[in-house]
Amino acid sequence: MIARKNDYSSELIKEMNTALSFVAASTKTERISQEEYDQLVEPYKEAMTRLEVRMNGLNEDYRKKYRDYPIHNIQARIKSRKSIEKKLLFRNLPVTAYTAKDNLTDIAGIRVICYFVEDIFSILSLVRTQTDLLILKESDYIHYPKSSGYKSYHMVLGVPVYRIEGMQYYPVEIQFRTLAMDLWASMEHRICYKGETSEETTDAFQNYSTELSEMERRMKHLLDEARRDNPQEPIL
Repeated sequence: MIARKNDYSSELIKEMNTALSFVAASTKTERISQEEYDQLVEPYKEAMTRLEVRMNGLNEDYRKKYRDYPIHNIQARIKSRKSIEKKLLFRNLPVTAYTAKDNLTDIAGIRVICYFVEDIFSILSLVRTQTDLLILKESDYIHYPKSSGYKSYHMVLGVPVYRIEGMQYYPVEIQFRTLAMDLWASMEHRICYKGETSEETTDAFQNYSTELSEMERRMKHLLDEARRDNPQEPIL
């Protein structure tokens, strides 16, 4: 009986090792090479840069016309090769550069940080007048926040990129946030990302979202009062 047990254990170990080797080999092949990744992201980088320049231009035009500027800063990023691979695996899609190009709209991303909610919608109205940009998708998490308390306005724009073969639109995801929204999202990511979040922590962040929105509303009121008392005050 003991000998049979050992034989069974040995066979089981062999089978498990074979299975693990197969999984490891499959995982190993599900990768995008560095060369493929570089070729994939090149036009996305150009689209992202073009859009970032456009957003800065709109902010400067707004400043000249209204003696004010709605954008505090702009952050841009290209999704890493590892992040692209993980997202394709999560969606049960083949891990290839072609699949990424056909299915992912956030390879290039821009985060536009504004001062107040009104500033976000002022910029959005200007973006919608840009006839060479295609609005591919919009998600309003400001008027309809996520259950976690997350607030932002997401937009995916098709940006024209010119190559020898001709012009093609590449998607760039833009997240519009106020300073308060960005603070909440950054801290929530830092504290809750990749970890078990307690109900107490979840409730706390929902409350913080409400409190930050109220603080932002009060600060906007202070700004409106200051401008009412000093309508000619220069913007530095």
